[in-house]
Amino acid sequence: MKKPKFRKGEDGQAMVEFALILPIFLLILCGIIDFGWMFYNQLSLNNACREGARYAVVNTADGSKEQAIITHIENAATNVFANDGIDIDIDYSVPNEPTSGDVTVTLKAEISFFTPVLSSILGREKTITSTVIMKVES
Repeated sequence: MKKPKFRKGEDGQAMVEFALILPIFLLILCGIIDFGWMFYNQLSLNNACREGARYAVVNTADGSKEQAIITHIENAATNVFANDGIDIDIDYSVPNEPTSGDVTVTLKAEISFFTPVLSSILGREKTITSTVIMKVES
Protein backbone atom coordinates (compact mmCIF):
# COMPACT_ATOMS: atom_id res chain seq x y z
CA MET A 1 0.00 0.00 0.00
CA LYS A 2 1.32 3.40 -0.91
CA LYS A 3 1.80 6.09 1.63
CA PRO A 4 -0.23 9.22 0.78
CA LYS A 5 1.92 12.04 -0.42
CA PHE A 6 1.56 15.42 1.19
CA ARG A 7 1.96 18.54 -0.75
CA LYS A 8 5.13 20.38 -0.13
CA GLY A 9 4.80 22.81 2.81
CA GLU A 10 2.01 20.96 4.69
CA ASP A 11 4.21 18.76 6.87
CA GLY A 12 3.82 20.78 10.10
CA GLN A 13 0.36 22.27 9.58
CA ALA A 14 -1.38 20.26 12.32
CA MET A 15 1.34 21.06 14.82
CA VAL A 16 1.09 24.80 14.16
CA GLU A 17 -2.71 24.72 14.47
CA PHE A 18 -2.42 22.80 17.74
CA ALA A 19 0.13 25.30 19.08
CA LEU A 20 -2.23 28.17 18.27
CA ILE A 21 -5.30 26.55 19.87
CA LEU A 22 -3.63 25.03 22.97
CA PRO A 23 -3.36 28.24 25.09
CA ILE A 24 -7.00 29.14 24.44
CA PHE A 25 -8.11 25.59 25.23
CA LEU A 26 -6.09 25.54 28.48
CA LEU A 27 -7.50 28.92 29.53
CA ILE A 28 -11.08 27.72 28.98
CA LEU A 29 -10.44 24.39 30.72
CA CYS A 30 -8.77 26.01 33.75
CA GLY A 31 -11.56 28.60 33.88
CA ILE A 32 -14.16 25.84 34.07
CA ILE A 33 -12.22 24.02 36.80
CA ASP A 34 -11.70 27.20 38.87
CA PHE A 35 -15.33 28.29 38.46
CA GLY A 36 -16.46 24.88 39.73
CA TRP A 37 -14.01 25.10 42.65
CA MET A 38 -15.24 28.58 43.65
CA PHE A 39 -18.88 27.57 43.23
CA TYR A 40 -18.34 24.51 45.46
CA ASN A 41 -16.64 26.64 48.14
CA GLN A 42 -19.38 29.28 47.99
CA LEU A 43 -22.08 26.63 48.48
CA SER A 44 -20.12 25.08 51.35
CA LEU A 45 -19.72 28.46 53.03
CA ASN A 46 -23.46 29.14 52.57
CA ASN A 47 -24.31 25.83 54.23
CA ALA A 48 -21.94 26.45 57.15
CA CYS A 49 -23.37 29.94 57.62
CA ARG A 50 -26.94 28.61 57.52
CA GLU A 51 -26.11 25.87 60.02
CA GLY A 52 -24.52 28.37 62.40
CA ALA A 53 -27.45 30.76 62.08
CA ARG A 54 -29.94 27.98 62.72
CA TYR A 55 -28.08 26.93 65.85
CA ALA A 56 -27.94 30.57 67.01
CA VAL A 57 -31.67 31.09 66.39
CA VAL A 58 -32.64 28.06 68.43
CA ASN A 59 -30.26 28.83 71.31
CA THR A 60 -30.48 32.64 71.54
CA ALA A 61 -33.22 32.59 74.20
CA ASP A 62 -30.51 31.90 76.78
CA GLY A 63 -28.22 34.93 76.53
CA SER A 64 -25.36 33.20 78.35
CA LYS A 65 -24.72 30.87 75.42
CA GLU A 66 -23.22 33.48 73.09
CA GLN A 67 -19.71 32.00 73.24
CA ALA A 68 -21.14 28.51 72.66
CA ILE A 69 -22.99 29.81 69.59
CA ILE A 70 -19.83 31.39 68.19
CA THR A 71 -17.92 28.17 68.85
CA HIS A 72 -20.61 26.16 67.04
CA ILE A 73 -20.43 28.53 64.04
CA GLU A 74 -16.63 28.17 63.98
CA ASN A 75 -16.93 24.38 64.15
CA ALA A 76 -19.49 24.32 61.34
CA ALA A 77 -17.22 26.43 59.12
CA THR A 78 -14.12 24.47 60.08
CA ASN A 79 -15.78 21.13 59.33
CA VAL A 80 -16.60 22.32 55.83
CA PHE A 81 -13.09 23.62 55.14
CA ALA A 82 -11.19 21.13 57.30
CA ASN A 83 -7.99 20.64 55.30
CA ASP A 84 -7.94 23.76 53.18
CA GLY A 85 -6.28 26.11 55.67
CA ILE A 86 -8.90 28.78 55.07
CA ASP A 87 -9.11 31.83 57.34
CA ILE A 88 -12.69 32.39 58.44
CA ASP A 89 -13.97 35.66 59.90
CA ILE A 90 -17.25 35.48 61.84
CA ASP A 91 -19.59 38.40 62.42
CA TYR A 92 -22.37 37.43 64.79
CA SER A 93 -25.00 39.80 66.13
CA VAL A 94 -27.65 39.04 68.73
CA PRO A 95 -30.95 40.90 68.99
CA ASN A 96 -31.52 43.23 71.96
CA GLU A 97 -34.28 41.04 73.34
CA PRO A 98 -33.46 37.33 73.37
CA THR A 99 -36.98 36.29 72.37
CA SER A 100 -37.49 38.56 69.35
CA GLY A 101 -35.50 40.02 66.50
CA ASP A 102 -33.03 38.65 64.01
CA VAL A 103 -29.75 36.81 64.24
CA THR A 104 -27.22 37.73 61.57
CA VAL A 105 -24.27 35.48 60.80
CA THR A 106 -21.66 36.54 58.23
CA LEU A 107 -18.76 34.34 57.20
CA LYS A 108 -15.85 35.44 55.01
CA ALA A 109 -13.25 33.07 53.63
CA GLU A 110 -10.13 33.53 51.53
CA ILE A 111 -10.08 30.87 48.82
CA SER A 112 -7.08 30.13 46.62
CA PHE A 113 -7.67 29.30 42.98
CA PHE A 114 -7.31 25.63 42.11
CA THR A 115 -5.25 26.07 38.94
CA PRO A 116 -2.24 28.35 38.49
CA VAL A 117 -3.49 29.72 35.16
CA LEU A 118 -6.28 31.94 36.49
CA SER A 119 -4.42 32.76 39.69
CA SER A 120 -1.72 34.42 37.58
CA ILE A 121 -4.39 36.51 35.83
CA LEU A 122 -6.86 37.30 38.64
CA GLY A 123 -4.62 37.14 41.70
CA ARG A 124 -3.76 34.39 44.16
CA GLU A 125 -6.87 34.46 46.38
CA LYS A 126 -10.49 35.51 46.27
CA THR A 127 -12.69 36.49 49.20
CA ILE A 128 -16.09 34.86 49.34
CA THR A 129 -18.80 36.00 51.74
CA SER A 130 -22.03 34.50 53.01
CA THR A 131 -24.65 36.23 55.17
CA VAL A 132 -27.71 34.62 56.73
CA ILE A 133 -30.42 36.45 58.67
CA MET A 134 -32.98 34.39 60.61
CA LYS A 135 -35.78 35.23 63.03
CA VAL A 136 -35.25 34.17 66.62
CA GLU A 137 -37.52 31.36 67.75
CA SER A 138 -39.18 31.83 71.11
